[in-house]
Amino acid sequence: EPEQRFNHYAGIDLGVNGLLNSKNSVDFEEEGKFMNQIYWGSWSVSLNFIDSYIPIAQEKFGITIGMGFEFNKYRLARDIGIANVQDSTFGIPMGDSISLSKNLFKTEMLNLPIMFETNLGKDAEHSFHLALGGMVSYRLGAKTKQVYELDGEDYTTKVRNDFSTNPFRLSLMGRIGYGNFTVFASYSLTPLFEKDRGPELYPFTVGVSLVHF
Repeated sequence: EPEQRFNHYAGIDLGVNGLLNSKNSVDFEEEGKFMNQIYWGSWSVSLNFIDSYIPIAQEKFGITIGMGFEFNKYRLARDIGIANVQDSTFGIPMGDSISLSKNLFKTEMLNLPIMFETNLGKDAEHSFHLALGGMVSYRLGAKTKQVYELDGEDYTTKVRNDFSTNPFRLSLMGRIGYGNFTVFASYSLTPLFEKDRGPELYPFTVGVSLVHF
């Protein structure tokens, strides 16, 4: 007898990261312009290793509880460094003599999603699936990486710091697909940085599931 349900969370997700201000716009205020980004290169990779399904109406409707690691990269567009001084994160212009060939801001998270899930179809391979819910995340770390040229020499600077990012994140998450194909989107209700310690920016990710476990 064919499988009635596939795991749609456990596996590897690849997404594109973005940031929105409190007005759901990418037009940041002056203090947030150092986080303007280039979307090509702003990647999210998630390794989701737990997918526990609690059936309410067999495979047709139930609750999915998961766990996974998320690695986020924001490729920043401006030649502006990132500093964290006295528990505040802000941008520092690099000066005319330095041009950044790479300016990255990275975070690592531990994710715990809880979603209502429905599977509709004759079997797992021929069914439409939809999961909606929330996700609690814990920040494991954050870092910056900058590559630049100065006086003909190449330099790479890496700084690991929490950069006053919120230690906890609460997100809305949705996953939809057919058979083994799944696309997903998440939007953080929690700002990237702690209140009054950085610009008020809300992360979002849109992507596709590459591999299911």
